Amino acid sequence: MITSRIIELWNTSGNELGGKVTMPADLHPAPGQYLLARREGAMDPLPVPLFPAGLARSAMTVVPPLPDSWRVGDTLTLRGPFGKGFHLPRPARRVLLADFGTRPQYLAPLIERALAQNADLALFALQPPPGLPAAVELIPPEALPDSASWADYLAISLPLAQATDVRRLLRLPPGRRLPAGQVLVETDMPCGSSGECGVCALHTRRGWKLCCRDGPVFDLHLIEVV
Repeated sequence: MITSRIIELWNTSGNELGGKVTMPADLHPAPGQYLLARREGAMDPLPVPLFPAGLARSAMTVVPPLPDSWRVGDTLTLRGPFGKGFHLPRPARRVLLADFGTRPQYLAPLIERALAQNADLALFALQPPPGLPAAVELIPPEALPDSASWADYLAISLPLAQATDVRRLLRLPPGRRLPAGQVLVETDMPCGSSGECGVCALHTRRGWKLCCRDGPVFDLHLIEVV
């Protein structure tokens, strides 16, 4: 168990609650991994998954939304990290990030890592996260096919209901090769990584997988793309 504290809260442009929590300096969840949080003294029946949107030495910015009942100064008990996260290959020099959900913050930790290894970086998002470095090229929807061909690594975030629609979302014509990459599947995980409820089940080329335990980040070519 890890004891943490809420140190910042704010309303996002989408009117959701975002925030930042303290984090031990030796704890480094990978982009796409998550921790399970319980607020001290609360009677909430289920833990809240916290995904990193940014990591500093002793704090973690969290992907929104956070519960409306949380307040600055509240103490949290954390467990984890859980799940499989993104792994940006060190040789990658042309990186495409594409968010087809409503929370591009899932991909935000990859931006710093890609720039640190001198990769050229392009981002597609209907709602780009604030504070993007000038080196990140924002691309329009019509540029997605060419950008997917250009990239040597592709990271996607999308809802569970669209997990098999990668080719359509990228606007790739039939026969166009997909680059190496990974997909974060956004879904509810009410059982908190125990894999007991099956709500987050995803069908893959290797059978049914659970996002809370086997994901939420999956190899792009493992997902049944159409």
